Amino acid sequence: MPHSLIHSSFLQTSEPIEKWSNDMILVVDDASLRVISHAFGMYRLMENRVYLVEQITKVRAPYRKSAPIYFLSPSKASVARLVSDWTPSKKQKEPLYADSVFIYFTNALSDELFDMIKACKPLVKRLKALGEVNIDFIAKQARAFHFDMNSSEVFSKLYRQRVDGSSPLEHAIADKLVTACASLNEYPHIRYKAGSNVSVQVAKLFNQKFTSFIGKNKDWWYHGDATHTEKGRSTLLVMSRTDDCLSPLIHEFTYQAMVHDLLKVKDDKITVQTQGAEGPIEKDALLNESDELWVELRGKHIADVIQILSGRIRDIVNSSTGVALKKKGSEAKSLTMNQMANALKALPEYQEVMSKLSQHMHIAHQCMNIFKKQRLLDLSEIEQTLATGKNDENRSPRLSEMVNMIEAQLHATSDPMARFRLLAIFVISQGGMKSTDQGRLFAAANLRPEENNALQNLEALGISLVQPLTTGRVGSVLGSDKIVSRREVVDSGSEYANSRFACDLKSILQMMGEGKLSFEEYPSIYPMPDEGMTNSISSAGIGSVRNRASKYSKSGRSGSTSKGGSRQIVFMAGGLCYSELRAAEELTEGGGPEVIIGSTNFNNPGSFVRDITSLQYDLR
Repeated sequence: MPHSLIHSSFLQTSEPIEKWSNDMILVVDDASLRVISHAFGMYRLMENRVYLVEQITKVRAPYRKSAPIYFLSPSKASVARLVSDWTPSKKQKEPLYADSVFIYFTNALSDELFDMIKACKPLVKRLKALGEVNIDFIAKQARAFHFDMNSSEVFSKLYRQRVDGSSPLEHAIADKLVTACASLNEYPHIRYKAGSNVSVQVAKLFNQKFTSFIGKNKDWWYHGDATHTEKGRSTLLVMSRTDDCLSPLIHEFTYQAMVHDLLKVKDDKITVQTQGAEGPIEKDALLNESDELWVELRGKHIADVIQILSGRIRDIVNSSTGVALKKKGSEAKSLTMNQMANALKALPEYQEVMSKLSQHMHIAHQCMNIFKKQRLLDLSEIEQTLATGKNDENRSPRLSEMVNMIEAQLHATSDPMARFRLLAIFVISQGGMKSTDQGRLFAAANLRPEENNALQNLEALGISLVQPLTTGRVGSVLGSDKIVSRREVVDSGSEYANSRFACDLKSILQMMGEGKLSFEEYPSIYPMPDEGMTNSISSAGIGSVRNRASKYSKSGRSGSTSKGGSRQIVFMAGGLCYSELRAAEELTEGGGPEVIIGSTNFNNPGSFVRDITSLQYDLR
């Protein structure tokens, strides 16, 4: 979801505003402020004569010479405060602002809220514009968005024991998804995961609401219509977090995933220590699209990140002073923090660039320190073997062998969250644990009450904690007792043994891009143009693609981003993890179709575990 789309959507409202010649004030509520702050800087707003941003919930000083632009979410509370601004009272006899008022909402305004505005005569007579901008989402990355919803609240409401029909939350999700597709000028074909109640409900609601949107917006156009043929109609795939509970739990060692898993990051902000010319400096840094180095490195393995950063710092030092840091083979090794401090003192003209490099070097080293302290290399090898069904020698170990390894690793792991994740990965990947293994593994895990609740709550997501006694494992019947292997295996694209697992979404996106995604597993709301040709691609016919790289994989990249064609839009209700975010980006950057990916919220492993824990209140 390019930020430029939000810029253009918001600035399309400028035609009536341009008639106002003086400065303006932007009045926002909490929800719309987050939309604006992720897409606009204050400088960009000032370019459009907005010199002040105020929150409608706070007491504000009068600015009678400045016209207000109200940019609000269509909630009763916000509309009530808007009306209050223009209703004379004992405390406020005069209006706060000039007599030209411009009002825009992030989403569709209900009849009830419209009537509230219409009933305020002092406001109506000053009203110069009233519209819906359709940007009720957060543009997280260039091709990624989320709805800024409370993670645990969403999870609890979506996956509690439910009655038939759609919930208010699913209506809210569908409303926001309409604004995302409308901003993209996409009228997508709609597909969903069969058998997933949340996916089915959101897909059907979206179809109804988008049909209504088109009926009310006759001038709106979409890619693939009669006059916009440079792209075909897109496809929207609606999924649910419960379709894959394994991927959010796996320890990932790409930069972005590691930072969000191991370090404290809130709203993209992290506190880091960098090397200044006079010594260490502690400051807040934003890890977002404005940081070009972060954008470049976030999808790379942490080992590659450290090597790249070290190499660039050395290049600056060597090219600028002609004095190398003399150490054989040093190009492949990381600089110490003291070496970076000395480089900054010697090269004041490169201080800004070096400061950014050292900032990311510090973050990467923080991740590696935790990696070593928690012995994540040993832990990740067991996780990867369970998740893929193969060890790093491409062999399927015996289940009894893996249980012994897991028990020993649980005893050796000090972090209770890491112990929970390992046990949950075992349960999910193997379809539950044997009753004979349950006692020893629970004792070794020594879970805290909250993690124990989360483990029990997996049952609410359709995941068996313990295998029924009547269930026979295929391996046991054949006498091999091997661990369960994944039905479809896709190449992760990584050369590192501890990163050989690829999330389910990667294979789904590849099959979708190649027109091979089964319409039995992922039906469409209406028949699609190519449905007859690609119907019923069975899982047996897909086979393993680990040893044959997809045309969209890293090894087959063209080196240029996908252009033209039809977009693929994937929406994950219940939270999106960073490996899925990376999978979508890699497909696009690898020359495949452009993938736009979104969710109710983005999850790191910790927040996903808290989400599962939140279900306990609905299961008592």
